[in-house]
Amino acid sequence: MSGWPTLKTEKSRIPVSAFTLVELVVVIAIIAILAALLLPVLARVKEKAKVTRVRGELYNIGLALEMYSTDYAGKLPPVRVNCNSDLMTHWCELPVELANEHYLPHRNQGGLEADLEDVFNPDHTYKYAAPGPELLNGSPAGDYRLWVPTNFPGNLGGSSGQYYTNPKTSPVRWIVWSLGPQPNSSKSLGTYAPMSSDTWYHQAGDSGVITRYADRNGTQFISQ
Repeated sequence: MSGWPTLKTEKSRIPVSAFTLVELVVVIAIIAILAALLLPVLARVKEKAKVTRVRGELYNIGLALEMYSTDYAGKLPPVRVNCNSDLMTHWCELPVELANEHYLPHRNQGGLEADLEDVFNPDHTYKYAAPGPELLNGSPAGDYRLWVPTNFPGNLGGSSGQYYTNPKTSPVRWIVWSLGPQPNSSKSLGTYAPMSSDTWYHQAGDSGVITRYADRNGTQFISQ
């Protein structure tokens, strides 16, 4: 109706705020601090998960060794040591016999015939040792010398102990181990590794070996 006044309306305007440069820098700094705090925690969790996996795989290797021994009149596979340039780092590899006889998966690759890699040492198997026959570059080379602490099976720390070559007199029947999260550390490759508890891995962030071993009666133990 032309007699009424025309009302004009305007849309309400809501002010929009934006981050200032200083605020943005502060947010980025906070995120960086939180990441710095969380990353070590995540790394430790990931390491613990790998350690759990290692212990499980060492358990399976122990079962394979005992089944092999049962099938072969109490004997264990020989220990292999290599001085050839291409296989030098594959010392004490898992027994080829366990793969050939289908106790463990098989792979057609030197040093990895037993297809079970050390979680912490890719392209290498877990380690295996036992007093008894030793093969050097595939040829008989006497008996392997396994160092065992004097106080076995009690306190296994320190450097007091002796080497055994005869499985009938050795208090340790066999040992399998991972070189641990820092496979090239002096602790993992120490003179008294893997039997001395001083060379064992104990907690996240630590170096040292992770072991499973059996005494002369077949009772199995794990490093703690």
